[in-house]
Amino acid sequence: MKTIRFLLLCSILTFLVFSCSKKDTTRYERITAKEIRIGAMLPLTGDAYSSGECSETALDLALQDITRYFESAGIDETLVLDIVDTRTDTAEALKQLKSFYQKGVRLIVGPYSSAELTHIKSFADTHEMLIVSPSSVAVSLALPDDNIFRFVSPDVIQGKAMSKMLSEDKIRVIVPIIRNDLWGNDLVAATSADFAKTDGQVLPAVKFTPGTVDFSDVMEQLDTAVAVELEHHNPNEVAVYLLSFAEGATIIAEAKKYTHLNNVYWYGGSGFAQNGSILNDTTAALFAYSHGLPCPAFGLDDAAIDKWQPLKERIESRIGRNPDVYSFTAYDALWVLVRTYRAAGDDPSMATLKYIFVNEADNYFGVSGNTLLDLNGDRAVGNYDFWAVKSDSTGYRWKNVARYNSLSGTLTRLFK
Repeated sequence: MKTIRFLLLCSILTFLVFSCSKKDTTRYERITAKEIRIGAMLPLTGDAYSSGECSETALDLALQDITRYFESAGIDETLVLDIVDTRTDTAEALKQLKSFYQKGVRLIVGPYSSAELTHIKSFADTHEMLIVSPSSVAVSLALPDDNIFRFVSPDVIQGKAMSKMLSEDKIRVIVPIIRNDLWGNDLVAATSADFAKTDGQVLPAVKFTPGTVDFSDVMEQLDTAVAVELEHHNPNEVAVYLLSFAEGATIIAEAKKYTHLNNVYWYGGSGFAQNGSILNDTTAALFAYSHGLPCPAFGLDDAAIDKWQPLKERIESRIGRNPDVYSFTAYDALWVLVRTYRAAGDDPSMATLKYIFVNEADNYFGVSGNTLLDLNGDRAVGNYDFWAVKSDSTGYRWKNVARYNSLSGTLTRLFK
């Protein structure tokens, strides 16, 4: 009998050892019991470098704040944040995500653009990596049950906000010039759909490929399209609608050379709002200042001003300019991921991790306000602030000129 019990015990131990050796390596695993490892994928170079600089600074400050919190609360854990440069490039973004996977890092802040996010989505879903973008807004990425979460609302709201401003400004026709990627095409479609409800007309977009350096052909097409519309409308009824990243500064500087482009107002998109590149180009800044160029971006919550105002000042003291809104959503994303990690316990399944992340986000009130998510994993509510280049005694600055309330559908002008 003792021999049988001994053999049975040996069999159980063998099974347990075998089971441990066959553990599912696709699950999220802690490197050590006291180390939290999170990756961040930011555009530190490329067309979105300006936003990348803001977000990198915000994440560094979040790392400091979380570390101080752990120390004050007696939490014996260490946050390790690994920031990499995607170069605003889809291939580089996937390369960096695969590198994180090889390192055992499964929680990611980023990437910045919807094009990058689309390119990495399949790998993230199949390899059980949880992605939190602080800035992607493409409507076509608003999908349920994947591993992608976004701390800003999709561009349906931005399209409504822009349509509201255009109609109030008595604009009847817009000529879009857009970045030919997922974000640019999705946003012009969203704006067109809502603008059409006011009997506004949207011409076929003049498109440029990401990475374009010479815009001469594009600008010729744009000027010709505007010239045709000016034959049928007065200049106050026609506008150029610019959807770009940092390359917008080059486009605006070039526009000065074209008669018809100088004769109409310009409007922009969230990818260019508060972009630092234009402030470094006097020609571009002057054109933006004299041609309007209000650019909407996800707005901070006034109820959270005691949280975001001190962070804004800390970031500004480092980079020398007003940070964009994605600095604040990136800061909050890191905090919610850390809270998720600590609440999930050892070796959680992806389903458990996602469930806890949504619960943490829905109950978090950070520097960007309430981070409640909708059924697609995107920010459920949010207003849009319009930013435009203005001039004061210190030079050219981005100023908040209007706010769109998504609940009431009203636009409030703040600065003239």
